[in-house]
Amino acid sequence: MTWTPLRDRLNNLPLVLAGPILRRTEANAVTVWVALKESRTVYLAVFDTSKKLLLTGRGKTIQLGIYLHVVAVTAKTASNVLASGENYLYNLAFDPGETLNIPGILNSSGSIEDITYPPYNLPSFALPPTNLNDLRIIHGSCRKAHGESIDALATLDKMIKEALIQDPKKRPHQLFLTGDQIYADDVADALLFMLIDAGQTLLGWSEVLPDVENIEELNAGKRNKLATYTAGLTSSITKLNKISDVAKSHLFTLGEFYAMYLFGWCDALWTKPEDLPTFADVNLNVQGKRKDIALFNEELGYLQQFQLTLKEIRRALANIPTYMIFDDHEITDDWYLNMAWCDRVLTKPLGRRVLQNGMLAYAVFQAWGNTPDQFTEGKPGNALLHAAAAWSASKGKNIEYEKEIAYRLALPTVADIKNSNPRGIPHTDNNIKWHYTVTSPGYEVIVLDTRTWREFPGKDFDFPALLGAKGCDEQISKVVPPNTKITFLISPGPVIGVPFLEEIQKTVKSVSQQLGTVAWGFDPEAWSLDDAAFERLFAALTLRALPTQKSRLIILSGDVHYSFAARLQYSATRPFESLEKVDTELVVAQFTSSSLKNEVKGIGGSHSLHTKGFFPIEFLKSLPTSKIIGWENKAGKELEIGISYTMMDNTVQSVPWRVKGSPAVINLLKERIWHTALQITEKPEWLYRIDFLLAKEEKFTQPPGSHPVKPISIIAPLPGQARKEFLEKYLAIAKNDRDFRGKWGHGKQIVGVNNIGEITFELIDGKEIAVQTLWWRLESWEKDKLLEPFPLTRCEVSLLFDDKDYPMADILKERFTLENFFEEPF
Repeated sequence: MTWTPLRDRLNNLPLVLAGPILRRTEANAVTVWVALKESRTVYLAVFDTSKKLLLTGRGKTIQLGIYLHVVAVTAKTASNVLASGENYLYNLAFDPGETLNIPGILNSSGSIEDITYPPYNLPSFALPPTNLNDLRIIHGSCRKAHGESIDALATLDKMIKEALIQDPKKRPHQLFLTGDQIYADDVADALLFMLIDAGQTLLGWSEVLPDVENIEELNAGKRNKLATYTAGLTSSITKLNKISDVAKSHLFTLGEFYAMYLFGWCDALWTKPEDLPTFADVNLNVQGKRKDIALFNEELGYLQQFQLTLKEIRRALANIPTYMIFDDHEITDDWYLNMAWCDRVLTKPLGRRVLQNGMLAYAVFQAWGNTPDQFTEGKPGNALLHAAAAWSASKGKNIEYEKEIAYRLALPTVADIKNSNPRGIPHTDNNIKWHYTVTSPGYEVIVLDTRTWREFPGKDFDFPALLGAKGCDEQISKVVPPNTKITFLISPGPVIGVPFLEEIQKTVKSVSQQLGTVAWGFDPEAWSLDDAAFERLFAALTLRALPTQKSRLIILSGDVHYSFAARLQYSATRPFESLEKVDTELVVAQFTSSSLKNEVKGIGGSHSLHTKGFFPIEFLKSLPTSKIIGWENKAGKELEIGISYTMMDNTVQSVPWRVKGSPAVINLLKERIWHTALQITEKPEWLYRIDFLLAKEEKFTQPPGSHPVKPISIIAPLPGQARKEFLEKYLAIAKNDRDFRGKWGHGKQIVGVNNIGEITFELIDGKEIAVQTLWWRLESWEKDKLLEPFPLTRCEVSLLFDDKDYPMADILKERFTLENFFEEPF
């Protein structure tokens, strides 16, 4: 029960501090990321399941600190030697002649069971299959170490393990982590205490932060003032425009950011759960208040829970190709929120240093594995790595290396943004690019950077365009790769947001402007809050379909701390900003999976959405739908689009129906809600409908008796298997199974507890279906315990154009005809 600093445990640590994590994996190249205690040349070998050698590669670690050496090593060849859908193995070696199974490399015993699954004795993976109906993609976001409940990322361990036992061809093929893999802005005091210790020990030096005069304010739990006022960060500002203490342990130094990743992906640097630092350890000679001690101990409990799942998570990440993209919490809450935020933070030296440290850590620990070619000799990533190593060697004192890091990261000044046209963060070919694509048989994946390519139109506090015109041109290619049947789009935040929540954001912004305050805490940065960005995105995606006219899109997103599904069908004769008339269609299935570990109990938390669904009012039992028509209307002036009929003094009155703005868009369901008859005379240039979906209703037999059943491990159904028998066994041992069973049961619309999403495709009654199955946990009969995770919520989205269940033809139909208009009650 005693906390021991890392420096006193360093000699007992294994060589590998985190990893191996399997990263970008293609038919001719495999990349594995690993962090080591000492410098090494790392050798990667890839085999088939009979141990025939297929690929080799090697890479020298970059020294980020005295005891921190990192590499993403790639085994690559000119020809495609790995076959679609097949399983493969890999191994690592370290000079001089060290392998993973030698004592002191992964652990003291030399066993590699911690990173392997039977029947294999090496880490394994499979390339995506050629048949989309055999594809299995996993996604999730938002993983806060001291977030409530059990980390849903550990579910991946169960998925892989059970698939390899039953049918190795059905193992998960790719994992997409869609944002907030760490929380730099909301850190438990006990964790920051450990990160400060680990960062300084691993780097071998202490970073001198600009504008920090009292180093006591850098202690864990004491940083709120520095974060909010000296750095200008906004994570502490609440929805009521008050200062909270969320940023009391915000990450500042580069060592802390590095250590956060190491602590988040592996348990090598952790002490035993019972030996984590206490309130007294963190707050020396301080008599804490009862509420402060209670909060500390609550966070500590969630940290211990987090630590206990790290072995499962480490094993899973070693055995599935993993792709990542940042959202804001990797750096700080509200990162590049709007022009006002940029002006607030980028003018402050401490604010800039925090951004630089966070982005550099992201580059090393996440981006390197996404785009390893960008980090090869002569490329911007390689220049960044060498500058990072040199800056660390100078103990953070060499200004030229610091400038080089900022340059490669494209960290702007406020003047850089204001002098750009339109206003946004400038980019050059010498900067790191965070967005990327992944191409596999039958599909492609476009991973968007919606942070550093956003634009800031209008006033300083106006909503941002998450992807400006330049960003669209840069990130969304004009050509679909050959034989692509499906395009996946990774957007950290949902492109199609839950309606009533986005309306709240619009209302709050309007009210706050009138009151002269700032609504930082409401995260007003949804796609739809800037009409041009929203319409431009779908226009760019649908124009890629030409000349075939039709395209299918799957959007994967996270960020919002709850999960749901929506469908959008789009049709256009001239998409927004298109230079010519075209006929094109797009079917979109959007699947949101969030959070991995950040659910919140209580009123207003994600649990409320879990129980209430798309509407926060329980008695409303219908699903929201939107029907949108639009015109580019370049000038933005009033455009007459038709006639509006209303009833006044028992007489039908007609007035011209006009809209303005560019784009000019109308939600017909909103326009018609007040019993108004509308006649459209100006043909829309594009139209679409959005439907928010309920999970598939599945009939289950009520288990006999009412006595608790002792929890047992139940194998989950594989994709394509009948689910009923598996789920009934699981529900029979769940305490709260009745809440889940009904059509409108908890988790059937929105899942607001920790979860992870699984994406598959099926052909049902001749109809192509995209499926999201959400894995989460029901309650055990054991007090305050949960059952193992299970695929509980299944949502099916039709990819059929003009599906009769989602008719496009009725979008322009009038709700009321003039003949029955008099008879409709108000």
